[in-house]
Amino acid sequence: MKKMFIIRRKNIIVGLLVALLIVTGYLNFIFNQGATPAVNPKDPSMVSDKSSDQGGKISVSDVDDSEEPKNQGKGLEADETSASIASTFFRDYRFEREQERNKEVGHINSIVDNPNSDADVIKEAQVQLLELTTNMEAELVIENLIKAKGIKDAIVIIHKDNVNVIVDKTELVPEEVAMILDIVKRESNNKDTNNIKIIPKL
Repeated sequence: MKKMFIIRRKNIIVGLLVALLIVTGYLNFIFNQGATPAVNPKDPSMVSDKSSDQGGKISVSDVDDSEEPKNQGKGLEADETSASIASTFFRDYRFEREQERNKEVGHINSIVDNPNSDADVIKEAQVQLLELTTNMEAELVIENLIKAKGIKDAIVIIHKDNVNVIVDKTELVPEEVAMILDIVKRESNNKDTNNIKIIPKL
């Protein structure tokens, strides 16, 4: 009797365990059916477009992954546009300067070559031609020396006792100003500092 009671007791415990497993499996199935499916951030169809559905929390769709590259692209485009405008300015200025100088040289040569020109006039014209040629050479040297010191570009205009320097920079530190002044004075027969004007390109 005692042995049968022990066997029956084991059967009851096994039966209860089996029933408990069945109930647990069923409840698990029910809960999984009603649960929200997992969201794959890389799957657009699984991401909600409205943050209000999530109690104000930011969903994956609220963050535009392309925003930062776009902004960086706009910044690069703006920089490139600015650089292009500056490059065009200096190129056009050089072209206009060359055109004007060619006119001046042509006018002086016409005086020198004219058989009716007075000897003193011819002599004065030759002095002007020499000065003009010297200034043109000095302008080119100064521009190249300024660029060699780290300034992206520069235009130098020497006219009689005045020197104008336009640099491709919106702001110059005192060291850069001193460097430009030193180059201009050295390469333009020590022009007076008061007659040298440095103009940043805005």
